[in-house]
Amino acid sequence: MNTPSPGRANLNPLGWINPSLLKQLMLPVVSLWVACALLATSAAYLLAGRSTNTSFDRLLADDAQALSAQLRWNDGVASFAASKETADSLVFDSLSLSHYSVHTATGRTLMGDMHLEIPEIEARTDPQAIFFDHTGRRSHTPLRVVAQRFQPSPGDEAVWVVVAESKEKRRQVKDEIATAIFLPALIVGFFIIPLFYYSIRRALSPTRQLSALVVAHGDDNLSPLPVEQVPQELRELVAHTNSLLQRLQASVSEQRRFIADAAHQLQTPMAGIRLLVGDMRRIQKSDPTQPMDAEVLAQLDEVATRGARMVKQLLAFARVAEDSAAEPEVFEAVEAMLEPAARWRSLALTAGKSLELENHTDPKREFMLHGSPVLLGEVISNLLDNAIRYGGPQIKLRLHHHDSTLIVHVQDDGPPLDEHARSHLMLPFWRGDHGQPEGSGLGLSIAQRIVERLGGRFALVERAGLGACFEITLPCEVRERPAVQARNTEHG
Repeated sequence: MNTPSPGRANLNPLGWINPSLLKQLMLPVVSLWVACALLATSAAYLLAGRSTNTSFDRLLADDAQALSAQLRWNDGVASFAASKETADSLVFDSLSLSHYSVHTATGRTLMGDMHLEIPEIEARTDPQAIFFDHTGRRSHTPLRVVAQRFQPSPGDEAVWVVVAESKEKRRQVKDEIATAIFLPALIVGFFIIPLFYYSIRRALSPTRQLSALVVAHGDDNLSPLPVEQVPQELRELVAHTNSLLQRLQASVSEQRRFIADAAHQLQTPMAGIRLLVGDMRRIQKSDPTQPMDAEVLAQLDEVATRGARMVKQLLAFARVAEDSAAEPEVFEAVEAMLEPAARWRSLALTAGKSLELENHTDPKREFMLHGSPVLLGEVISNLLDNAIRYGGPQIKLRLHHHDSTLIVHVQDDGPPLDEHARSHLMLPFWRGDHGQPEGSGLGLSIAQRIVERLGGRFALVERAGLGACFEITLPCEVRERPAVQARNTEHG
């Protein structure tokens, strides 16, 4: 595999597709303005061209009408009454030289420019004015031509009045109009685009300030961001960020407290192991032939077992968040809780206690959860373990449901808990005055965290005549069981 050279810059070939927010806002605004300016200028230019052509065509038609007013017919023969100077003045144009021709349909010229030869109109007989473009055969100049046929009566000689002018003046007028339209738009653009830029940049200044505040926070500063000066559009983002910071601060504080408590709790078994090992080394050093003291070995095994159990509980407590963050699976909650409970029945009998399992859920329904069935089984195991170690002789695991909510009770008939024990029972590393040192005080905390991550509620409830009763409520997705497999209610 090829590795990049250390001295070569790490260029991002896709960096150009991730412009700044300012550029992302400026690009559509400027593009829209440019498109509108070009569209407006083009439309104005086209409309100006049409208006210019229409106006000049009317002037040409007026010139043709002025020339036709000088026509006379005597006995059907056409003649032109005015002189050439008068005819030239009638079609005079200061912008460009006009050409005209007055001739009969048979080709006899009455007046005008003898060099104007336009055969396209000779076959026409309608009296309406005809406009068309033509290129002069001698000058090769583009011309705009109007031609109109005059014949007062069928017996009179037909006369064509033709007036032509160069199209150059039309182009000049259109260019002047386009310049008059485009230049102001261009000048306005020099003011509008910078105004867009500074307006958007000013509007984005709160986001830059917010980014600076986030960067300035660092790893140890998890205080909430100020929302007073934040625009309305960003307040929801800042509020959500503050909520995340608050949860992160609580999580960091919990982790630090957990590490400190874990280190404190591990000191006791570690100190006991060191003390017992030290005693064994002193005895062995004073008399190498003396066998190991069985009582010391038993104490060492007890302390090591307690330490190993505490390490296991610590790992389970820390693993809850990691396992819950993994990809959840859909599982049947009742089966996930009954499966580990059945294994604890033999352990209860070994301890001289009875474990009764009652399943009152509808056997035709499945109660589905999204999460880890292993972790939910760990909850039941922790509760049953506590009940067997510290509870009364009669232990009961009871399952029932209310609509789609699954309700679980783990209870025993031991002595009732006092108010101090009830208020501290869920705290990590808290252990009651039961005289058994092997507990770590983490089992109930682990169970509570798992249930809450499954979207449920874990609580200690008071029941008359019971020592401890833990209630788990889990909102489930209820499905009809495809093939009915009734779960029989078990009584131990």
